[in-house]
Parts: sequence; C-alpha cells; structure tokens
Amino acid sequence: MVDYKKEKSTCQFLIMSEPENVLETKNLAIGYGTKVIAQDLNLTAKTNEIICLLGQNGVGKSTLLRTISNLQSRLSGDILIEKNEIRLFDPQELARVLGIVTTDKIGAANMTVRELVTLGRHPYTNWLGRVSSTDQEKINQSITQCRIDYLVDKKIGDLSDGQRQKAMIARVLAQDTKIILLDEPTAHLDLINRAEIMRLLSEIKETKSIIISTHELPLSMQFADKLWLMNFNESLISGTPEDLAISGKINQSFYENEFEIDVLTGRVNFQRNIKGTIKLIGEGLALLWTSQALQRSGYQINKDAEKTIEVTLVKSIIHWSLISENITQSGKSIESLLKQL
Repeated sequence: MVDYKKEKSTCQFLIMSEPENVLETKNLAIGYGTKVIAQDLNLTAKTNEIICLLGQNGVGKSTLLRTISNLQSRLSGDILIEKNEIRLFDPQELARVLGIVTTDKIGAANMTVRELVTLGRHPYTNWLGRVSSTDQEKINQSITQCRIDYLVDKKIGDLSDGQRQKAMIARVLAQDTKIILLDEPTAHLDLINRAEIMRLLSEIKETKSIIISTHELPLSMQFADKLWLMNFNESLISGTPEDLAISGKINQSFYENEFEIDVLTGRVNFQRNIKGTIKLIGEGLALLWTSQALQRSGYQINKDAEKTIEVTLVKSIIHWSLISENITQSGKSIESLLKQL
C-alpha cells in the first residue's frame, strides 16, 4: 500500500502593499468666519490616485481645495501631508509638495506662456531666480505634455480661456509636486480638450495624488479612481465611482424632483410630458440616436406600442419607416421622421 503524506502547500501569494496616504484630513471643518460649510471631513488621498470632487454650485468644493492647500484658514481639525501637519511647512517647502490651479484670473497679461510655466519652478530656484538645466527640462516637458508648444511666445492676455487654462496646468506640472489640486480645470475647454486634460492627468498620476473639483460627471466616472461627493448639510461621501453608482449615492447627491442623473452616461434625464409610445426596431448607431431623438421629443420606447419605427440599412443608406395601422411612411433622416409623428 502506498502511503500518501500530506504536505503543506508551497504556493505563496504576493500581496501588494497599500500605497501610503500622501494627504489626510482629520475632523476638518471648513468655512468662513463663524459660518461652517462642511465639517467632520476625514479624507485620504494616495499616490497614483485621481480624486474627483463633485457637488452642486456653492456646496463648498473650492473652499475645501483652498483649505487643503493652506490658502484659506480651516475652522478646526488637522491637515497632514505625508503625516506632517501642514502648519509645519514653510511656504517654499509646501510649494515643493503641493501645487494648485485655482479659478482666479491671471493679472500679468503681458507675461508669455513660457514665463508663466517657468514660475512653476520658483520653489527650486535660488534667490536670484536662476533657472538651471533641470528646471528648463521640467518646463519644456510640461509645455509638451499640455500640447501648448505653439503658444510659448504668446502673451497671456492674448490667449483664449481654454489656452490659458492649459498654460496654468503646465505651470503646476512644472512645479513637480506630489499633490496637485485643480479647481474646475476643464471649465472653459471644448469636449476634445476636456478629455485631453483628463487623459493627461491620468498619465502623470503614477507619482502624484491629483484632486480635481469638477462638474464633469461622465469624465469623472471614466478617469477617477475615487469620488468625493459633497452635498448641502450632509456628510461628504467617498468611494470608487462604480461603488457609488451601484449604491445610488451619486443620484442622491444630485437629486432633484424634476430630473435624475444617468450614471452610465452622465446624462440628465428630465421628466417630460409624454406624447405617446413607440416600438423601435433596428440596430447600430442609427437606432441609438433615433431612440434619443424620440425620448427628447417626448416619446417613450415600449415594445408593446401600437406605432412602430423600423431603422434599416440598405446599401449603406439608412432608412426610417413609421408603421401605424397598416400604413407605412418612409424617411431618410430623423428630422423627417419626427415631422411624420
């Protein structure tokens, strides 16, 4: 008889260590004078993490960022950077670990973009403001990352709002800090540039903790590792976008009686007066946009509806057919279809 001996498994699992908190707040209260905007804020931010701070206008997003960056006094509580109380940092030391882009307008309209980005190196230059080769390398890298090479010699006063915002982001990148705070960095940018900025921030987050105040829910759901949800007279909610979507916390934070947020798309769905119901048949992109047009016009999509719209593709040409009581009407655009309804 063969004697089988039980042996302990030699398999071992490699457990990755949790990144340490680069920023913490403990029982933090923020506001102005005796007015408390938010309190009992116990927040953490780690390296290699993008946090999007979301909430309605006036809820205190900018106040929170300004308080964390020490631009504004806290009402109570603690703010720690790498376990050190922020009060212990002198201004130059703090500027080497934390950078912020605010919504404040730039006063130096005659300054060039390169000069503005060069200001990001001020924590590292000597008292003469002499820029070293390392400084120049960081400046050039930041300009290239933000894709504003073509703007380096332009005056700040001659830039569009979007170009100015990208120059400000390049400045904070040149500052080369572990923590970057950005207050509405995509507010004046078009769709392509908004996505470009978020992609840029996701590319550089590996060695940084990035906290963004924004109203961009769709981009936040796509790029953020964590959301901070602020609401009036309620505790701040923190978690991954997916967990907060599943739990319904996102809709609770933006709740209004007349609309709700579609957390899959970031679209706002309004309550509308219903004109009727439509059965929709077809596939592909044309079907998707037809459905949106119908709902925007006040029609509900229902598989049991009496009226049917069929979307077909014939020889690369899209056709819309409206079928009602054995009468078929055809159209070659969504506009023509809506007129027939």
